[in-house]
Amino acid sequence: MNHPLKNPNFRTYLVARLFGALGSYMMEVALMWWALEATGRNDSVAWVALTMSIVGMAASPFGGVLADRTHKVGLASMGYALGMLAPATAAALLLSGHLTFGLVVAIVAVDNLISSFFAPANHALGPLLLTKEQYSQGTAMAQGMSKLLRMASMPLGGMLVAVLGVAATLLITASVYLIAALIVRFVEEPRAARVVSASTPASEGDAAGSAAEQPHASLRQRWIDPLTATAKMLFGVPLLAAALFMVGLLNFILSPIGVMMAPYAKSLGGGAEGYGLLLAGVTAGELLGYAVFTTFRSPRSLPLILGGSMMMGLSIGVLAWVTSLWLAVVALAISGFGAVAVGVHLDALAIKLIPREFMGRALSMIGVLLNGLGPLGLVVAGFALKTLSFPVIFNVISGLLIVASLLWLWPSIVRAIQDAESEPAVTDDAAEAAVGETA
Repeated sequence: MNHPLKNPNFRTYLVARLFGALGSYMMEVALMWWALEATGRNDSVAWVALTMSIVGMAASPFGGVLADRTHKVGLASMGYALGMLAPATAAALLLSGHLTFGLVVAIVAVDNLISSFFAPANHALGPLLLTKEQYSQGTAMAQGMSKLLRMASMPLGGMLVAVLGVAATLLITASVYLIAALIVRFVEEPRAARVVSASTPASEGDAAGSAAEQPHASLRQRWIDPLTATAKMLFGVPLLAAALFMVGLLNFILSPIGVMMAPYAKSLGGGAEGYGLLLAGVTAGELLGYAVFTTFRSPRSLPLILGGSMMMGLSIGVLAWVTSLWLAVVALAISGFGAVAVGVHLDALAIKLIPREFMGRALSMIGVLLNGLGPLGLVVAGFALKTLSFPVIFNVISGLLIVASLLWLWPSIVRAIQDAESEPAVTDDAAEAAVGETA
């Protein structure tokens, strides 16, 4: 099977997503720096970040419903085009002397509502441009490039702010969004293929979708019923439910790791430099994982999911016993690699099982369900850091990860994974139509 990069439609989609991500990260740097300078308070940055992380979750599920009803290319382009409004408005207010911290929070809130509403169409578009065999490599490529871009665009945004100023950086951001909106228009709209799966209750989704398309459909028929049908589909397929549970557990368990790295570096005798090295170790492992799974494709997901889960559990357990900063960096790099092995192949399995007519709302609902557990993990971490030692915390995390990894040895889950990999999720003709003649 051809590599995803040999698909010109997918290449165009990736380029558009890269410009969109670049704009998002540059605006984040510019507005956070302005908030810090304007208020002189460190907590102002936290309030902006909190607004960016939670406001959009309310709009994402409804954006998923819309994404499954109409052309995803058009919605993705519209999302990028509307993304220009936030940086352009902030720049205009700043240049006129009317920008305030309250307005920054409001602009960020509205921008996240808009972007989250149109993001499901953009996210669902990628899998629909690929065949089943390309899912794991395509997922690794998209996530890995996003990680690399985030690493590069943060310093770039800071450099632009330092050299050109906040207003100019915001105007450049608006231009980057415009480029993304224009590029994504060149993506050929995929023809949705019907998924063939006896275990997927697609009839419920069809019924909800047809009701929503009626001209006089109620608010519940248009929005609530499709989301209810999606939830039933997600939790009605055992393998999907298991994947949701596992990834949700990983988000909950691993979300405190980033918060713990600064005091953990101090406990090892390191300072700010040591803190940076620990974070760099995780990122290096992740990037290595993305590079490996973008280049190579394994016909079996289970060994990689199980092995990655065990790798994370054991490597984090090592942190409870090491006394060397560099050994901790290596352990975190191994953990990051394992996390990518699990995430990429779970994402690919989930995409294979989700009917294409559910893709937008299913991916948006999965994102809301999983991301919502991260803040809860941070709250637990706050209490743990006050009452428990690092060895105890890392041993508990390690034990939970190792026990959770045993879920994948459950006979029914093993059979479900084997069935998902042995049976085509879509017919060959439908797959080729979805990818396009040039794939």
